[in-house]
Amino acid sequence: MSTKDNTLKIILNKLNLFNKNVLDLGPGSGRWLDYVKKFNPNQIYAADFSLKIKAKCKKKVDEFKIINFENGKIDFKSNSMDIIMVIEVLEHIRNYKSFLKELIRISKSGGVLIFTIPNICSFISRVRLLFGLLPVAIASDDTHVNFFRKKEILKEFKLLKQNVKFYSSSFSINIFNPKSKFRLKSFSFLSMFDDSYIFVVKVQK
Repeated sequence: MSTKDNTLKIILNKLNLFNKNVLDLGPGSGRWLDYVKKFNPNQIYAADFSLKIKAKCKKKVDEFKIINFENGKIDFKSNSMDIIMVIEVLEHIRNYKSFLKELIRISKSGGVLIFTIPNICSFISRVRLLFGLLPVAIASDDTHVNFFRKKEILKEFKLLKQNVKFYSSSFSINIFNPKSKFRLKSFSFLSMFDDSYIFVVKVQK
């Protein structure tokens, strides 16, 4: 299990998920749906644009919705969600400003948004540039359309009158294989080099 996964588990373990409404946007294989289920939440929801993802995950949730996140509308009621997971999703959305506003709308006051996104300024991305190679966040996936530095994340949520808390993880030291086991655990200022940003927003309304 990766350091990023361990950090996400720590975040989820600290939240009281019992009898809460949990939403996973872009659930992928559904492994985080499986993880939160053991805490006995009230309802588990998921949404994605992909019918293949729905087929994988629909039995893991109380409700799965097909939603195009670019349309600016997330089809859930206002003030309905306690926890929303947005794991490696934001970098795929061009219309991310409307998407973030929708997350705030459907969250309850005091609800928690959990994000991970690739770090365009990770350690290996900086080193790769010295060798004329693209940053990992660009080279690894041609569906990535948005790239954020920490200050830009803070700016976007400040506009929404929300505070952001970042968590340290780890960074690879193998510029040719970002998923290599050769990596360093980060802390404090070294987290600027992490392969992914992990951050949480406690929604204020």
